[in-house]
Amino acid sequence: MKVQKKNPSWLAGGMVAMLSCALLFSCNNGDFLESGSLENSSGKICFGIASDKNMQTRGYDRSHDDGYAAARFVLRSDHSADTLCVRTVVSDGIDVSGFEDERALTRGMPVTNANFYDKFRVLAYWNKNGTLVGGRFYMDEVATNNGSVWSTEQIYYWPGAYHSLQFHAWAPVDAGGLTAPSSPQDRSLAYIVPEAVADQRDIVVATTGKIQGDNNAAVPLTFKHVCTAVRFAVGSRMQPGRIKSVALKGVYNTGTYDMTAGTWTLGDATSDFSLILNRETTGNETNGAEITSGSATFLMLPQTLPAGAVVEVVFVNAGNKERTLTASIENTEWMMGKTVTYKFSISPEYDFTIDVPQEAQDAHYITFPITINVKDYDGTWTLTSNLANDVFFTQTRTDLQKRGYWIDEDKGVSTISGTGSGSFTYHVYVTENIGDAARDLQFQVTPEVAGATSTTASVRQLCPSWNSRGIGYERIEENGGGSYPFGFKWDRKVVYRYEGFWAFLFKWVAGHYENANTASYLSTAWNITSIFPPKSLTTATIDYTKIGNSLNVGMAAENGLSNTRSLYFFKDIGTVSDMETILDGMTIGSGTWDSKTVSGGDYQSVQNFAVKMAVLKNKFSKEERTETDNGVTVTYYVPVIAEQDINWYLPASSEQSSLSDEEFPLSGNYWSSTAANDNINAFTYNAAAFTTSTDRMANNKIRAARRK
Repeated sequence: MKVQKKNPSWLAGGMVAMLSCALLFSCNNGDFLESGSLENSSGKICFGIASDKNMQTRGYDRSHDDGYAAARFVLRSDHSADTLCVRTVVSDGIDVSGFEDERALTRGMPVTNANFYDKFRVLAYWNKNGTLVGGRFYMDEVATNNGSVWSTEQIYYWPGAYHSLQFHAWAPVDAGGLTAPSSPQDRSLAYIVPEAVADQRDIVVATTGKIQGDNNAAVPLTFKHVCTAVRFAVGSRMQPGRIKSVALKGVYNTGTYDMTAGTWTLGDATSDFSLILNRETTGNETNGAEITSGSATFLMLPQTLPAGAVVEVVFVNAGNKERTLTASIENTEWMMGKTVTYKFSISPEYDFTIDVPQEAQDAHYITFPITINVKDYDGTWTLTSNLANDVFFTQTRTDLQKRGYWIDEDKGVSTISGTGSGSFTYHVYVTENIGDAARDLQFQVTPEVAGATSTTASVRQLCPSWNSRGIGYERIEENGGGSYPFGFKWDRKVVYRYEGFWAFLFKWVAGHYENANTASYLSTAWNITSIFPPKSLTTATIDYTKIGNSLNVGMAAENGLSNTRSLYFFKDIGTVSDMETILDGMTIGSGTWDSKTVSGGDYQSVQNFAVKMAVLKNKFSKEERTETDNGVTVTYYVPVIAEQDINWYLPASSEQSSLSDEEFPLSGNYWSSTAANDNINAFTYNAAAFTTSTDRMANNKIRAARRK
């Protein structure tokens, strides 16, 4: 059958035979929809735009912040403190944000139902009696939108029942880099992605099955997006400055699209694609705000990205310093008909890290150091925690804190600030955790920069190992399970001597202890031989043997809390045990002690006896002592704890039988708080709750307990 071509001279009187096609669109899903019943005129071939609800023809779905059925992952650069945090969001359809009302005339902006190309090219492959007519296309034309209908310069008629036609159509017809089939033996479009983003087009393709030649009805064409839209958006963290450019580097740029199979075959060549933006940022951008959209959208070949593929952003910060930031995207997939959004956050050049203990911390009142490391930052930053009522920071420690006391007045503040770069060590003071579960202590350091994200670190604080009676063990034995004496059997005697003008000030210090009834029972505790200048002499004697080992307290076998309280306050040994430390460090005016004479045992056995070590797990307060004479003032502090405030205690000898810890089991021998009535021994216990009478000056472990 001969193809009939309408003679243009037959158009007189305004009778124009046109391709009776219209384009209607769905407002719901962005598909190119069939126009309804298209009336056939005299067997002319015409086309409608149909929908098969194929996901690839869906418009970009903005019903979710991150697109339709998004897949996400995070990529980071490998370069120093500079980071390019990238989140990839894959969305169904081609992103058309901001371009719903524009026509796709000169730029391949993402095509939508409202801006479909004014022209599309259509090829008709012709089979006659089941055999492909290989010498020519039945139709090779461009259909043009003339406002209300689509028409071609030439009109084609259906060839008849012994023929069949298969139609392939695509738009835009003038896409740079796109090569059409040259013969009916070829059903592929060859494409080289234009280097300039402005020249890249959103290519759509429609393919039909074989249609019998006596069809005499409109041919529905379903156009599908065959490229991948790639765009950039702002993530959750930006800093003020200017995004100078964005780029996709090392990506495949050549391919052939099989219109029958609907698949791409890519070449091996790769290329770089970049876009100059000079987009200003304030640091207050909304997460997801577009950086590239519409005509600034990259339209690329669908592909699994090759080795070496990267996204790149050139950023100029507020100080006019330019940085080039990259992140690898190799082995990720750009799917056909999808929009890939790279959401990135540009962190400042500075770098913050927090060094914290890696091991878990115990349930009682605790303290430990952390270090804030700051690089390339000269502003102010703030350190906080997630437990403002339980976690406190201080940069310096008092003498009492250095001696192991958890002092309430000196615990610090819940928020503390620093300035500039360097390493900054803070001492963390944490309240007891007497709940039923461990808790995470989360530390955050945040620079005072708009939109800055906190650097975080965590430390786990355990809870006691509770039993059914509401009594629980501490979990971690200090100093790796260090051992201490029970005490109250000391043979130590220390004599301090000072000669000179400031002797009377040493007297005042000693006098306070006498007034506080902390040393009055010691034999000749403070002997002042002369207080008259210029030849004054002070002699201070601490005789621990006078404390005595004949105890009438700490004898209970079942009440360790009562034992601990009684022993700690027995002749005020809890305070007296620190006296050598205080006097060793004392400097008054320009003087220090002239001499210190020691006889007897080790001071550590007095300073760190078992009951005291258990009491140190509680919260103390401090008391200031001040003496002034002739314009000279001496100030010092002593630790203070009320008997009712001692809650962590040394279990009694029989009490341990109900205590256990499966996660941190006991091992070895432990002191109880139960003293033997022979004035020589006290009772120890082991993991099997077996008690033994042991010499009080022997060294054994301790594990404190607490009642709920």
